Amino acid sequence: MPKKAMWITLGVRGNAGDALIYQTTKKLFEGLIDLDFRTVGEAKYVRFARSAPDNVIIGPGGILVRTNSARHVQKKLEAQWDRFEKSKMFIWSSGILQEPHDAELPIVRKILQKADRIVVRAGKEAELIREVEPTADPQLLPCSSLFTDRLLGTPKQKKDVVVVNFDAHLFTDENIADHPLRRFKAYAESEGLEVRSMVNAHGDSNRHSLDLFPLIEQDQALFHDFLMTEPDSKEFNAGFTERLQQVDDFGARYTGSRFAFGKRLHGWLPFLAFDQPAAFIGMTARQGMPSDYFGNGYFLAKVPRRQHMSRDRLDDMANSLVGKLNYFIHNEERLSAEIAERREVLWGDLQAESRSFAEALA
Repeated sequence: MPKKAMWITLGVRGNAGDALIYQTTKKLFEGLIDLDFRTVGEAKYVRFARSAPDNVIIGPGGILVRTNSARHVQKKLEAQWDRFEKSKMFIWSSGILQEPHDAELPIVRKILQKADRIVVRAGKEAELIREVEPTADPQLLPCSSLFTDRLLGTPKQKKDVVVVNFDAHLFTDENIADHPLRRFKAYAESEGLEVRSMVNAHGDSNRHSLDLFPLIEQDQALFHDFLMTEPDSKEFNAGFTERLQQVDDFGARYTGSRFAFGKRLHGWLPFLAFDQPAAFIGMTARQGMPSDYFGNGYFLAKVPRRQHMSRDRLDDMANSLVGKLNYFIHNEERLSAEIAERREVLWGDLQAESRSFAEALA
């Protein structure tokens, strides 16, 4: 009989990556834990009588510090902390990628001190958790989205498409006419590839970027007209969430291409679930993840990334992406085989540790 747990999670709420990890996590623990999911989007998601359930799980994703969702969770837990006295607390596939604000530190430390098990997705997350709470003992396991194919049963497809996930601020009225990333697009097209964009959350597109890199086929009908209005963050979260609710299989967004480049974790990692070479181009704190998972830098493309990029820096970015795409094209078969081989090992690790995680519940 599976043990019961109240699971505080992000759910399908304004971020397609969070929606994917919600789906894959649910499948991973199906039959292992009797789950009572409480999503942050619900006004009263942490609500119970005099005491909390025996087991409380928090995660996956950015739910601990420095996000709006984290602030929701911190506030809810802090207000009722005495009710968790007899509960066992666990953290699954979540960590810290930035130093917590001073106001966050007390409740974050309480959570880390109380957690029986802490599972993180990146070595950097483990490092920062130990800095915040030296007694914590985080364990590194791959994100469940690396096994989207197995967990969601999404059939693999392959088309001559390169998927990109860029920052909207790269594309402006002033630079769009002769934007350096047009060279990246031209190079891809010269190799018989079409470049399409994936939008996972606010800040991933504007009308210029969507004109240059049309949305992936799976998203076109649902999201294009809405995104072209360039909604602000509040409008985006409401409208994007409403449309995400209509997506049955979030894994289907990550197949049907050959290569991908993403500045978000879920703008590149789940493409590897289909053995498609993909490169991370985002924040410094996540740049160790390709090595964490695959032991090499094949799937990292270090590019300039800041709010206001000079022409020279945009040129550097385009050059780097062209170079990495060239490398992918000429080593595709070998890289795909290496991804498949490594994922086989990591899948065994994740299955074994998810069972161990479930057995640790009260």
